[in-house]
This record gives sequence, C-alpha cells and structure tokens, in this order.
Amino acid sequence: MRRYFLFALLGITVYTATGQPYNRLGNPLVTNFTPEDYDATEQTWCITQDDRGVMYFGTYDKGILEYDGKTWRKIQVPDSKPVNSMIKGDDGVIYVGTSGDFGFLEPTADGSQRFVSLSGSINDTIKQSLSHIYKTYYFKGNVLFCSCSYIFVYDKQGKLTPVYLGYQPEYANFLTFVVNDKVYIGSYLKGLRMLNSDWTLSTAPGGSSFERINIYSIVSLSPSELLLVTDSGFFVYNQKTGSSKKMEKQNNFIESMLSQSVIPYHAIKLHNGNIGVGTVQSDWLSFFELNADSSSPSTIVNPQTGLQAAQITYLYQNGESPVWATLFDGGISRIELHSPIRRFSTESGINELILDIIQFNGTLYVATINGVYYQTAAANGMSVFKPVEGINGVVWSLLKFTPPGGSPMLLAGSYVDGVFEIKGNRAISISKPLYRSFPNVQHQCLTLYQSVLHPNMLYVGGISRLTYIEWSKGEWVKTQNIALDEIRSEVWSIGEDARGNLWLGTNLKGVYMIDPHEKVYNFNSSSDFSGFKLLRIYPDGDSLYVLTPKGIFYYSYSDSTFRKCGLLGKNSLENGFSRLLKVGNEIVAACYNDSTGKYWVCTMAMDSSGEWVTNDKPFKRLPNKGADALYVDDGGVLWIGIGKELFSFNTRVKRSYNAPYHALVRSVYAKDSLLFNGSFSEVDQDGRKITLLQQPQSMIPQLKYRYNGLVFSFSSPYFEEEAELLYSHYLEGSDETTWSAWDGRTEVTYTNLSEGKYTFHVKAVNIFGEESIPATFTFVIHPPWYRTLLAYFCYFIFFIGLVWGLVRWNTRRLIAEKERLEKIVEERTAEVVAQKEEIERQKEKISIQNEEITSSIQYASRIQSALLTPSELVSRIFPEHFILYLPRDIVSGDFYYVTQVESKKICIVADCTGHGVPGGFMSMLGISFITQILSEVKELQAADILNRLRQLVISTLHQTSDVGGSKDGMDITIYIVDEQSMTMQFAGANNPLILIRNGEVTQVKGDKMPIGIHLRGEVPFTNNVIEIQKGDVMYTFSDGYVDQFGGELGRKFMIKDFRELLLKIHTYPMAEQRQILLDTLISWQGDTPRIDDVVVMGVRIV
Repeated sequence: MRRYFLFALLGITVYTATGQPYNRLGNPLVTNFTPEDYDATEQTWCITQDDRGVMYFGTYDKGILEYDGKTWRKIQVPDSKPVNSMIKGDDGVIYVGTSGDFGFLEPTADGSQRFVSLSGSINDTIKQSLSHIYKTYYFKGNVLFCSCSYIFVYDKQGKLTPVYLGYQPEYANFLTFVVNDKVYIGSYLKGLRMLNSDWTLSTAPGGSSFERINIYSIVSLSPSELLLVTDSGFFVYNQKTGSSKKMEKQNNFIESMLSQSVIPYHAIKLHNGNIGVGTVQSDWLSFFELNADSSSPSTIVNPQTGLQAAQITYLYQNGESPVWATLFDGGISRIELHSPIRRFSTESGINELILDIIQFNGTLYVATINGVYYQTAAANGMSVFKPVEGINGVVWSLLKFTPPGGSPMLLAGSYVDGVFEIKGNRAISISKPLYRSFPNVQHQCLTLYQSVLHPNMLYVGGISRLTYIEWSKGEWVKTQNIALDEIRSEVWSIGEDARGNLWLGTNLKGVYMIDPHEKVYNFNSSSDFSGFKLLRIYPDGDSLYVLTPKGIFYYSYSDSTFRKCGLLGKNSLENGFSRLLKVGNEIVAACYNDSTGKYWVCTMAMDSSGEWVTNDKPFKRLPNKGADALYVDDGGVLWIGIGKELFSFNTRVKRSYNAPYHALVRSVYAKDSLLFNGSFSEVDQDGRKITLLQQPQSMIPQLKYRYNGLVFSFSSPYFEEEAELLYSHYLEGSDETTWSAWDGRTEVTYTNLSEGKYTFHVKAVNIFGEESIPATFTFVIHPPWYRTLLAYFCYFIFFIGLVWGLVRWNTRRLIAEKERLEKIVEERTAEVVAQKEEIERQKEKISIQNEEITSSIQYASRIQSALLTPSELVSRIFPEHFILYLPRDIVSGDFYYVTQVESKKICIVADCTGHGVPGGFMSMLGISFITQILSEVKELQAADILNRLRQLVISTLHQTSDVGGSKDGMDITIYIVDEQSMTMQFAGANNPLILIRNGEVTQVKGDKMPIGIHLRGEVPFTNNVIEIQKGDVMYTFSDGYVDQFGGELGRKFMIKDFRELLLKIHTYPMAEQRQILLDTLISWQGDTPRIDDVVVMGVRIV
C-alpha cells in the first residue's frame, strides 16, 4: 500500500508541475505476446532483427525465439542457458551472448538456424571464470562479447582476443556501451571507462565523476553529446571535454522517479529522435518517452495502458517501426510509438458508446449513451475520463454556443432530460426552467445547432419535432416548437443555407426544408434517398448537400430536386457517408459501404488538376467499424469515436507507409520430407555461412520424380496487424500464369507436377495496401528414368535394331514362304476344283432345306394369325379401335387377345420372351392359356387372370429358381371394360396402360414383375379399378415401339415421346392414328434394323 501511495505521489507531483496529463492524445496501440503464444518461459532478455525482417528474442531457458509474423520457432543453445544479448552485425550475422558462452547463428544445409559457439577457442582459465555475456556489439567490423570481467573481441579473420577489465565485484562492471564509434564501460568503482583502439582500457574524460553510480544506458544526443541514464539521474555528457550535467527540464520527473527506487534499466534512441526508457521495480512507470524540449514524458506505457507486465528488460526499434519490449515477468510486447494513432478505452474510463466529441476551454469532452465524460489526470498523472456530474442517459450532441456579444458556452443535448450547459465537471439544465414557462415544449434532443443567420437561436432536433431556444440579454428566455404537426420523423441533423432556409436530415423520412415563412417541404418519396437512415445535412457555402448511405446528394434550387453529385469525386458516388468534417483545404470523411460491410475514415483533398484525391492509408489501423463521431481540436488533432473506443490521429506525426518489407518462403516439404526450413545461405569469402535474402544456385533442390508434390509455407515479417496480411502466389513453369487472388492462407500445395524447372513466387500485402518484395523458391523435378535422354537413346537404338532384325527375318520368311506356297498352289488347285463341285451340290441341298423351313415358319405364322382375335370380332367388341401389329420376323413374340364375356369386354396385349419362332411358340402358348383361364373363371378380375396365367406358365415350362433354369415368360397388360358400370379393371406385368381423357394423359403402371418365374413370384398382381367415360382412349402396347433405335442421334424412341405422340393424335380417327404411328415408326427407324416385334392397340370408349 505504501508503494502504491509513493507512485501516486510521483504522478501528482509531476502532473502538477507540467499542467498536462500523460498520454493526453491517448495510449499507444500495444500488442502482447504471452508465453503461451511462443511456448517458452516468461522471462525474455534481448531482441534483434535480421536483414529479412525476422525477429529474434533471447529467453531465460528456451534458447532463442524466432518470429516471422506468423510462427514462432526455437533455436537451441547449449544447456539451454539464458540468452542475455544479441546483435545483428553489418555482415548480416546474428551474434549471441549467453550465460557462460557466446557465438553466432548459422544456417544449416536445410535452411534451419543453429547456434555455433566461439568460446571453445579461449583458454580454460578464462573459460572457468566466464560469466554472463550481458552485452554484444558489432563495432567497426569486430564483434564485442561483453561480460563483467572480459570483453571478447572477435575480428573479421575469426581471431578471438580477450580484454581483461580487471578484478572487481560483479556489480562493478555491469554493462558496456557502444555509442558514437566509441566503447564505454560503466564501472561502479572506477566510473566511466573507455576501450581504446588497441583494446586497452583508460578512464573516459571526466569519467571519475561517475564513480559510485550505476550507468544503465548511454544514448547519443549528437555527435559529441551523450545521455547517460543512471540511478542518480540523467546526465548530458560531452565526449570531448568530459563535462556532464543533469537534464534540466526532466529533473523534476526523473528525480521523483529515481527517489522511488525505479531503475531505468534500458534506454534507446527512438526513430523520432526522442529517448525511450524501460524500467524495472515499478508497477506504473514501465516505459516512458522523453523529448529534450519537454518537461515531462510525452508517452507512458504501463499495464494500465495495455502492457501485459510492468518490468521491461530490453527495448528495440529498427527504423520507422514499432518498439519491441522484453518483459521480465510477462513475455514480449510491441508498442506502436511510430503511429499517429492513439487510443482511449475502458482502461481510461470510457465504458460507453461514444456519440460526440468536442474540446472546450482546453478540455476534451465526449458524449456517450450514459452521460458526458471529460478528460483529466488521474492520481498518477495519467489521462483518464471522468463523468460530468448532473447529466445522465443518452447524450447525442455537444455544441460550443457563442451568443452575440457573449462568451462561449458548452451545451449538451440529452435524449431524456433536454439541453444542459456544462461548466467544468458539472452540467446545469437549461430545459427544465423553460419547461415551467413553456409546458408544451419538450427537448428530447438528438442534435443541437446554433443558427448562423440568427446567432441567438439554438435549434434542438428531436423525436418528430424541432424546437428552438432563444438567448437574450444573458439568459435563455424562450422556447417554441416549429411546425410540430408537419415533422414526422427523428431529426438527426440541422443546417441552414444562404437563402434562409432551414434544412433537417431525418431517419427514414428524407429531408425537410423550412423556408423563412415557416412553410415546410418534405423531400422523401420523390427523391432518390427515400427510406435512407440518418441523413446528414452538409451546407457548404451557397450549396447544400445531404450525406446518405448511397453517396452525396446536392439540392438544385432551379427545379427543387435532389440529385446525386460528385462533390468529392468518384468516391462520393459509390459509398455512404456518415460524417464530413472540413479541416482547412481537406475534408475528413467517415465512409461505409453497405454491400461489403466495410467502414473507413479518410481524408480528401483536391490536387492541382482539380481532381479529388482520397487518402485512407493512415487510418487503416482503425477497427473496421463505423465512426460515430469526428472532431478536430484546436491543436489540429483529429478525434474519432468508434464504438466504445476514442482514437486520436496526430497530423504532426509523419510516418512512411511504403517502407520495403519482404515476403518469405518459410518451409518447403516434398512428400513429408523437409527440403527447406526458411533460411537461404552461402559461404562468404571468409569461409563463414551467411544468411541470404535470395536463393543461391547451390540451394536449388534437384528432385527425383517421385517427389513431384510440394507444400510451401510462407509469411511476411511486417509487424502491424500481421494477422491481417494477405498473400498472393503463382508457380512459374506450371499452368499458373497470373498471381492468385489475395488470401490470408499461408500455405499452398502442388501435386503431380511434371518434370521441369519451377519457381514459386509469393508476395504479401499489408493493411495499408503496400505490397512486399516478393520471395521466390526454385526447384527442379527430374523426369522418371524411362523419360530420361539416356532412356530415349536406348529406345532409339532398340527400335533401329528391331526394325533391322524384323526386315532380315521377314525377308528370309518371305523367300521360304514363296517356295512353300508354290508347292501348295499346285496341290490345292486340284483340291479346289473338286471342292467346287462338292459346294455346288451342297448349295442345292441347302436351298431345298431353306425352302422347306421357310414354308414351315410361314405355316406357323398362319396358325398364329388364326389364333389372334379376328378383326371383325374386335370391331364388334370395340367399334372404335386400331391394332398396329408388326412382327420383326415371320412369326411374332407379341400377340393381342380380345373377347367379351357377357357384358365385360376383355383386351390383352402381350410381349413374350424372344421373337421369331421361340416368341411365336410362347405367344401361342399364352393365347391357349388365356382361353383356358377365361373358360374356367366366372368372376372375371384382371389381376386374377394374370395370377393364373403365371401359374400355368411356370408349371407348364417346369420353371424353377435354379441357376440355368428356364426364365421364359411374358410382359402383358389386360383390361376389362364393363360398360354397364362404366368401370375398367386393369392389371399389368411390367407393361403400363395409357389413358387419355379430355386432353390429359394418365399412365397406369403395371406391377414390376413378369408372367413367369421371378423373385416376386408369390406376390399377386394388382387389380386397378378405374372409372371410365365416353371418349376415353386407352392404349396398350409392347416395348417394341418405344425401344426402337433411330432418329438423328440413333437413340431409343422412349416412352415420353410416345406419350406425347399419343396425346397429339388421340382425337384423330382410330385408323388415322394407326397410320400415323406406323409412319412415325418407319421414319424414326430409317435404315436402322427393327430390334423387336411391335404391337400397339388403341380403344376409344363410345
């Protein structure tokens, strides 16, 4: 508790002295990496970065961490000793100092990094006393590994020279420093010493004045001046004269800090010229940024502002990039000091949605959904926001109101309690006293507007109303409703034009105009922005504009209409605008696009050619959310309210967004074999392996054909929102000829690549739209052995030999064959003459037999025809009918059967197994069985007839389910027409019945089983009973018609086409229908042979 009080006292003291809270513009954006992220211990000690941009972090017991923006890797050191220091030399090599060892990182053959120790070359006596290498430097081509007792100088030739610092207690020579081309040693007992060019030691000019002082850091202020950061103060030291003095302007802050035993453990010169200091032994002052011209830190970073732990052991910044910090007890953090964007949120007291922002009398105020907050200093001096007393609930609008001849006042519009004046940290109601005098007026405020034409008038936009409050003689004297019955929407925006018209932007109801005579005009349904939400009025000189979700509209006074305009160029035609803020010659805009869900802030300015130029790059770091408030304060700082976060954009902070950075190929696998692990290298002229940015010829893999599938992993060490990096790639040498679409994935797989030389290209693009320097990886896939040049040469030789051998062999064969054939010809000539005579005799015999067989088949055809129902009988039973009966051969496997039993007319059409003679036998057998069944059955049912017919076929043909047994049978349809009851029974074995009534086709399907042996042989057939009407046409048929091949494509006729044909002709006379069907079949068939017997029968109920 005592320690907290002391730090609070420190903050109060410094803040009182400076008059401004720390981090007035917000806290830097901080990214934290926890031990869980990189799988190591919490303690990290040092940082460096290689030429590729990859970061390295020294840990307590897990070696060196390597971070490429996507993945963390570990580089082991012997015995997992603590890594205390690292430096990247001008040669690109990472040099490392550990506890009891030192060396450098070297790429291996597969592209991994490994630690190479140099301590083996020192003698055993020195090695036994070798302690922590606290600092490592690259100095004029030499590497200095610095411990408490020795500095080990490693020169270009690989020679290691130990420089003894003299025996002293370990704390006496804690740190060494390289600054302004000199090497300094801070000694507690001997003050500030120097390492001379001959590697001897001497006391630095004026160095004795620093005896009994711990020097933690030395930073260059100029070519001749240094800043010595000690536990006794911050001293400006002149290298030439040796004079030193404490920093004057920071003395109050620094002395207060040091008096609380806060240790300024590490300091660096920042890219902006300021000094960054990391501390230990403080829960509040973790990091601060000093400016030589400032009396207090410009920035403080601590756990309250986003740092994950309090004690910083090392700081690192490479050029214009974020500051990295290693934390003694909390991992690694990255601080975006270089960014012009700062942030306030819950840690600073802002816990509500921000609706408006304003600066008044030097104090920043924000309106939220729960009151108004003002910026002030906490007990420790940090910027915080505290609620203004006396006003609660939703506050939509803040306004600086300057009455004529009076002093400015700050007004706040509350949705619940009306209008307030804010004085300091208290709010006083303006509305409540007026309500007593004007009870019919309510100030449910959504927006406030001071009239330009009548400066004593304050307009209040609310729910379905507009009111004004009048200021006179130093007080608010009157309030009235304006056009109360004519404004029917929420008034979110108010503006005036030069003609005295008052304009109101509403929600969903368009725009209202109130002319000087208080006549109200509504622009809604007749305008292009009908139904738009939250329209904003934007007067600009003599023109009036409306901000909408679909662009900017302007008002044409000539025809009293709104039209979309290009006020800000093409951007204002394509996107929505929620806020516009004019700042000098620039316009700041809050934009959005409903179709993409994208929100952004940008500035727009007109170039020398008169074109509007949009710049959204500096704001890409903001969240992709709508900006609810924009404001520029008196110092030119842009404030942006997004959700519950308040961002500042400091236009004085200049940074480059196009600094080059690299994409990296981080690993390449071929069928689970690692080909490459991230680091290209080659041996330099001194015989050392050094890391390269580009792939050398020696590291191009030569792959066997079986390794023709590769997986590439890649990343880019760009360290701002690295998770949002997008990548594009292509494989040169493959069928890919253009870059792929941008994608967040960091891995791509290629399979089944042909032999050849390939180069993989990959590039990245950051959140600012800047592309990286592409990375490439070349590899060669060799052909399989059977596609090599040697194989093709062997194939050619073998082919030539084969041809020669075949020709020789064939020549000999032909000669021998010629001789043999000549003998055979002589012998066979006689045989042929005899055989010819015999053939003539056999031909005559076969001709006689053929005539006899044909005669028998024709007789069978006559018998079959006799069995078919005579046409006269069919005509008596069904006066309106036709039968298309076309056997494929002389006899047919299809038959039809028509009879009448009492009042029931029976029609059967069957398709027997096979065609020709076998089919004819089956058809005659079927007719015989049907005749027998009809003579025996008294109660005629179509299904029962089929059931009996199946039994007779199975028993007569002795059919069984055994393999190889007879499977002969028939597909059949039967229907029985009872004209007395006007019903029809139908049953079918595989074949359907088509019924057409009043132009509608109904297909009644038969059961899916034949007459004969079948798996469903025990299942009875279905008896379908159908009501019929006069004029109904029924068609039954075999499959010979629909299965006939023909047409242009040689396909089947198909049942669908058959139904459509029947529907088309069903009203025709029956004889004409038969002829059409016959002609259609002949035309369809063309030259294609008939494949089956055909029978089609049509009957019309009359």
